[in-house]
Amino acid sequence: MEKWLNISRDRDRTYKQFSVDNQHAIEEYNKKTLSTLLPIGWALTLLPLAVVPFSNTKISAVPAYLLTFSSFFILFILFKIPSIKKYTLAGLHISFSVLFIFGIYLSVIHSPNMRATILLGGFILMPISFIDSLRRIRSVLVFWLVVSTVMAFYLKPQYALDDAINCLCSAVLGYYLGKMMIQVRLESFEARRQLIIEKETDVLTGLLNRRKLFETLADLEATGTEKPSGILMIDIDHFKDFNDNYGHVAGDKLLNHFGEVLTKFAQNFRLHFYRYGGEEFVAMAYGYDDKELLSIAEGLRISVQSTAIDGNLTTVSIGVAYCGDEQVRNYENIIDRADKAAYAAKRAGRNKICMEQN
Repeated sequence: MEKWLNISRDRDRTYKQFSVDNQHAIEEYNKKTLSTLLPIGWALTLLPLAVVPFSNTKISAVPAYLLTFSSFFILFILFKIPSIKKYTLAGLHISFSVLFIFGIYLSVIHSPNMRATILLGGFILMPISFIDSLRRIRSVLVFWLVVSTVMAFYLKPQYALDDAINCLCSAVLGYYLGKMMIQVRLESFEARRQLIIEKETDVLTGLLNRRKLFETLADLEATGTEKPSGILMIDIDHFKDFNDNYGHVAGDKLLNHFGEVLTKFAQNFRLHFYRYGGEEFVAMAYGYDDKELLSIAEGLRISVQSTAIDGNLTTVSIGVAYCGDEQVRNYENIIDRADKAAYAAKRAGRNKICMEQN
């Protein structure tokens, strides 16, 4: 028993961790789901209206169909507004609540002499359609199950027990199918996230790699993309000598710890670090003027110098290229300017910063 409880707790922790790590992917998935379900919802409510002239039983339900259609259509328009899109989960729950209300109306008020049909579909479809907290999904299902059951016992007692059992079975089936599908989706998102990390991350330092740098440079050519205000080129001083004296294994360990130093430093600034190659690193800086860039570069130099990396004191030479007031077409040229500034810092005696003058 304890073994199964531990397995269940591990699954819950995994579910929560995957949800946190893949929040952006989940939000995008839910947005696509909502944008697909809403037009399907209002389109399907139009179909029964088309057969009203040929069906006497549909006439009395026309107001309910029109109200449901209007609700789905209004929600569809609302969630086209950018400021409202962030409430996608609320939109999904509201949409399915409209479906549940519509199903309860048809089952309990419009057709009290028939067993529930559309309502059963709501209990099955709702949990499998999007990704949300399992606890919240379960609570929503229980709420509508109680509402439909209570109303059935008051307004259609002859079929109330049948409806209660059918709705309960549908809700349980939908919940467990939904739980399985959510787990599969989260595992898929996590696998994709890990592949992206592997593709974009330098193994030794944990920083973004050269490939990701050039992808970023390509993205900067697109209009609307935030542009960096400057680029730093960081070169570890005497790294070749360190490799020759202590070996490549020690060199790899130094690079690993150096990556940790840069990662920690970046937490306080709008800097994205990339391993450019060997002992060279590039930092893209956002939103700083030339004086601020020099101050950040100096802070980074001091931070590295004052940190013992694997028992060794390490220094860096940093080249700074400011481009915040320029119309840049090719940011590789800015990297080249920062690289030249880094060489100037090395020629000046290393453990220095230098700003390249354009």
